[in-house]
Amino acid sequence: MDYLMLVDKFDPIPPDLTDKLKLCEVQGKLFESQTAAALKAMLDAAAADGVMIKVISGYRSTDYQHMLWEKGISLEMSKGLSYEQAVKEVGRTLALPGSSEHNTGLAADLGTEHAEDCENDLNRTAQGKWLCSNAHKYGFILRYPRMKEHITGIDYEPWHYRYVGREAAEIIYKSGICLEEFLHFYSDSYTLL
Repeated sequence: MDYLMLVDKFDPIPPDLTDKLKLCEVQGKLFESQTAAALKAMLDAAAADGVMIKVISGYRSTDYQHMLWEKGISLEMSKGLSYEQAVKEVGRTLALPGSSEHNTGLAADLGTEHAEDCENDLNRTAQGKWLCSNAHKYGFILRYPRMKEHITGIDYEPWHYRYVGREAAEIIYKSGICLEEFLHFYSDSYTLL
């Protein structure tokens, strides 16, 4: 598994990736096996610190991602937006089917223990603060950080964490860069996994 793969609207998941995925469960959600082990260790460490973190979302099939995409478009159009405007609005926080990190099993949407959906203010909670300070120790990065929207193409999402492996996560965390910047700056000299 390429834990540093870039997945976005320009770089969709490889066509055969889902056939090769070995998925494991964490809090009733599925993740790629190494990601699941790291996520479980991270959640256990948070709990040991008295911080209960809930897994909101994990692996999504492309069919499920397609349903979310269409639902989002319909919702925005019901508010009076044209189809084109709705696509632009939904694309700010939801990836096209086949272009979502959730389709890889490497991404986790996380929240407070009683959350029913993603929380825009997660960064202000004990859970969000713990994740910001500790996720990199388990190989996770905040995938869509604030002030990097012009690079990632996705709005700030304090709930969306992506497994990249400990070494890469440490560099990304300490440097204050996003995955795209890491891949740009380190792709020629950095070999991992």
